[in-house]
Amino acid sequence: YLWKKILTEKCLKENIHLQLKDPDQRWWLRMKFLEQAKSYIGVPYAKKYHEPGTPEYESPLFLDCCGLIRKVMRDLKDDFGFVIGPGNQAYQYDMLPLVLTSEEEMKPGDLVFISGTYFSPKKKKRKRQIHDMVHVEIWLGDGERSLGARWQQGKVQAFQSYKFVSTSYGEMKYHFKSIETWLQGICTSHCSKHKWNPQLQLPGNKSIF
Repeated sequence: YLWKKILTEKCLKENIHLQLKDPDQRWWLRMKFLEQAKSYIGVPYAKKYHEPGTPEYESPLFLDCCGLIRKVMRDLKDDFGFVIGPGNQAYQYDMLPLVLTSEEEMKPGDLVFISGTYFSPKKKKRKRQIHDMVHVEIWLGDGERSLGARWQQGKVQAFQSYKFVSTSYGEMKYHFKSIETWLQGICTSHCSKHKWNPQLQLPGNKSIF
């Protein structure tokens, strides 16, 4: 039974990868990724930033910036053909090798990563992130608009621009990444400097951010 199950899963993955070779299929999946992300608009960032008894505090789901990406990818794991690991935005950054150099190159569903330096890392016990990567949002494909979980007391929402001023970190730089490799069913680290634990590829319930 176990061997039959393994063969079945292997055939399904091979079929998915074959389908994802079709550009039209990849565009369809890109749009599905974007629509799934939009379905989480209104979900609070984290429980601890809200007062007990409020709708936000009692929410059954909370999503930070990288948590939103992870949730959508896991919702669509059967479409993508892989399960993304529980790593934070730095992990997600390293899983996407295709760097885009301008807004004009961005397509709906691509990711905008932000690197920066925390103002008071010692005071707030904030650990410096790999690549100094502190945030990630989804490109909506309509001007500079983006979708993400930006504020601790906020919710997942659409923003008029991916550019903003943070009270937590400065020296912000924006990095554009294509999700094309994910659309092809590929999710492996392309960073030679940081070796992510293979266990991060396994399903998990919590973000490590």
